[in-house]
Amino acid sequence: MLGWVDHFDYYGPVTDPTLFREPKFLVSSIVVKSSEAGYRYALEGWAKFGTPAVVEATAAYVEQYKRGLVDRRGLALKLLDVLQKAGEYDVLALQRVLKLGLGLTTCDLGLVALAAVYTAHGAPPQRPLGTLIEIVGRDSTIYISRNNSGQRIYDLETMCVVPISLNAPHHPLYEAYLRGMRIVTEGEPSPSDLCVAHKKLGVACTRLG
Repeated sequence: MLGWVDHFDYYGPVTDPTLFREPKFLVSSIVVKSSEAGYRYALEGWAKFGTPAVVEATAAYVEQYKRGLVDRRGLALKLLDVLQKAGEYDVLALQRVLKLGLGLTTCDLGLVALAAVYTAHGAPPQRPLGTLIEIVGRDSTIYISRNNSGQRIYDLETMCVVPISLNAPHHPLYEAYLRGMRIVTEGEPSPSDLCVAHKKLGVACTRLG
């Protein structure tokens, strides 16, 4: 199983990587492992709606990283430049493509995406400290911010696009972030590792929230 799709048109495991060719399933998936086939199909799906320059640059940088032409810091800097041109849904797709292609997300490169989803009632959250890029979209504003360096917590629910809110109760991952914890997605957690995980993944870890 490559992951899980949480969408009203399909709610179930990803066993067929061609599912990533469908944009609505791509951006609503929780990817748990890398897959070369899944990566290729995800790029195809992203290209159907994404910003062309962002899709093309990301694909190029992933290949550079695979070939050892750029290190993790270099990849993070290149992706920061790419994200300057990205829309809100590019960020969602980017995380899935990175996970499928490299087994990581921007969280593992030191960059966390904090998403303030618009609601009919209530004030929007303040711009988080450490924000490097602000992406204003139709449905949300996404703040690309520095990840923390504290105790790690595995994200097996949001794909490093963490929902944020002005008032409590906060999403468990945002609460962890506010407490200085480092959000990670690379690798697999052990039973003693803290995590926030989708209930259908059946991951053995110590759940927070």
